Amino acid sequence: MTEHIKNAHWIWCNCSPQNDEYGEFVDDFFYESGKVTLQISADSNYAAYINGQLAAWGQYGDFPYDKVYDEVDVTSFCRKGSNRLAILVWYYGLETSSVYYPGNAALLYALACNDSVLCQSSERTRSRMNKAYINHRCKILSGQLGYGYGYDATKEDNWLTGELTDFSPSVVVNQKLPLRIRPCDKLTLLQEVSGKEIKQISDTDIIFDLGREQVGFLSFAFHSSCEQNVTIAYGEHLADGQVRRVIGDRDFSMDYRTKIGNNVFFNPFRRFGCRYLEITSEYPLDIQKIAIVPTMYILAEKKRPKLTDLQNKIYDMCVETLHLCMHEHYEDCPWREQALYAMDSRNQMLCGYYAFGEYRFPRSNLELISKDRRDDGLLSICYPIKLDLVIPSFSLHYITACREYLEHSGDTVFLTEIYSKLTSILRAFTSRIQNGLFQPFEGKSYWNFYEWKENLDNWGLHTFSCDLLSNALLSIALENMAVISEILGIGNDYRVLAAELNRHIIKTFWDSDKGICYNYLGRTSYSQLGNALAILCGAVTGAEAEALCQQLLNDPQMTPISLSMQCFKYDALLKVNKEKYAPVILRDIEKIYTPMLKAGSTTVWETELGESDFAGAGSLCHGWSAMPIYYYHTLM
Repeated sequence: MTEHIKNAHWIWCNCSPQNDEYGEFVDDFFYESGKVTLQISADSNYAAYINGQLAAWGQYGDFPYDKVYDEVDVTSFCRKGSNRLAILVWYYGLETSSVYYPGNAALLYALACNDSVLCQSSERTRSRMNKAYINHRCKILSGQLGYGYGYDATKEDNWLTGELTDFSPSVVVNQKLPLRIRPCDKLTLLQEVSGKEIKQISDTDIIFDLGREQVGFLSFAFHSSCEQNVTIAYGEHLADGQVRRVIGDRDFSMDYRTKIGNNVFFNPFRRFGCRYLEITSEYPLDIQKIAIVPTMYILAEKKRPKLTDLQNKIYDMCVETLHLCMHEHYEDCPWREQALYAMDSRNQMLCGYYAFGEYRFPRSNLELISKDRRDDGLLSICYPIKLDLVIPSFSLHYITACREYLEHSGDTVFLTEIYSKLTSILRAFTSRIQNGLFQPFEGKSYWNFYEWKENLDNWGLHTFSCDLLSNALLSIALENMAVISEILGIGNDYRVLAAELNRHIIKTFWDSDKGICYNYLGRTSYSQLGNALAILCGAVTGAEAEALCQQLLNDPQMTPISLSMQCFKYDALLKVNKEKYAPVILRDIEKIYTPMLKAGSTTVWETELGESDFAGAGSLCHGWSAMPIYYYHTLM
């Protein structure tokens, strides 16, 4: 960290900030020549303008106790003489979102030319609350995403470049936060993609098609003959004949009040993931443009294996999905949640090693996850998050992701840095082993989820019996930690623990008559996922494993596996007999993904049911389903 931002002060535009609030900050500076760098950090999100042009935007999702700042070259936006730096900051404050950990409403910045500070945040910075964005609206898009936004164009003024009214000295926020520079690249704004009108429900209700799934910021130009309220809804499909705006307690829309005449709008904060946009107004509008400006983490694609035409189309869908699910961090889906999960991101990282051959982005995600703090030693459900909710099995998937990152990148330095975090996770599990088996975490904070299948999602259950899946996953995690430890040169007994666990798994869950493992002690259900994990952890081996593979493929009573976990079924088959099952897997991939292509999708779905799953909230662009990339590279 340079001295420039270190000597700046955290500031806000008032003494009593509230949730969902927008602050404006202005500093004028004089420029002669040389490279100009802006260092900036905010809670919660920022857009910085120089002379009215957007010069930097997008706060990295972080924890207040591990604050990240950006360093951006803004020389091209500066002109000789007098200049204006204007920064708009959106403070969320929401404690229940899956993508945000609340801190104090605050902005920190320093603008420097070479070694000289041109301006920096202090009580001298002029500020006020924004007039056009609707402050304290607190309208939820979805529980995971948090707040949407509303805008009143009748309240606009020319604060970016013109006369300042109602501005006052800023309030210094009394805090000292540790700062580190953004650990990955910033996003790039691409050329906007305009929607094409495809359906006019009425003069005041029109639907536009972007042509394919897009992820980015809303932009539009209207002409209105009067002041009126407009709602813009967004979605991935038109299964109902319209954009499915309201789904349960979700509302995928923004509200806009027009001024008379031309209305030009661009929002640099909230990404929309969608293909369709629907504009509903009180009176007819002259819609000159409605568009999404894509935001992209730029990565070049590696050479792919030799594939058939159909396989190339599936591969294309998967790569597109990976791109659309990478922003500040990995996202499960860009439409509904935009959340970083340890399990989902493990799939995305693994595919990315083969599709892009890049390691900085996965490292930054593994690092962000490692910054999560819980007294029980587990990882929270998402990152960054304050909500007290855990999927214990996902902490074990994190160890798998760390092993795979180490093996692909060779980055022993990073694994050494987070090694104590990994050991604390395993201690949380091994400390609960009784009579040879791990006993599940119980209580309202623990969601013992494995996948979206009957008897395996366990939503709403706070007490839980000992089960096959968590024990098999723990065994796999112990093996992965053994590999990590050996690469790092650290002595361990993880394989001994795994072998003992496997012995009790077979003793407790294996039915020798049926040749399968049951999910739970009550022996009422058995699943492809549970039995695949039993093979992968080494509990089921030899002839019994070969026979179980046939059960995985042919037993109609076995709970089928979901797209998110399909890789474990495939890996179990390959572990037993790669030559025999590789063609089976390649055919199965085509069977699963061809319906997505036939439906006109350019991205892969959350589940095989598409939009109709989860009571109409199924995602059509979901990172965990991009796994064909991995199998095409390793099997072709």
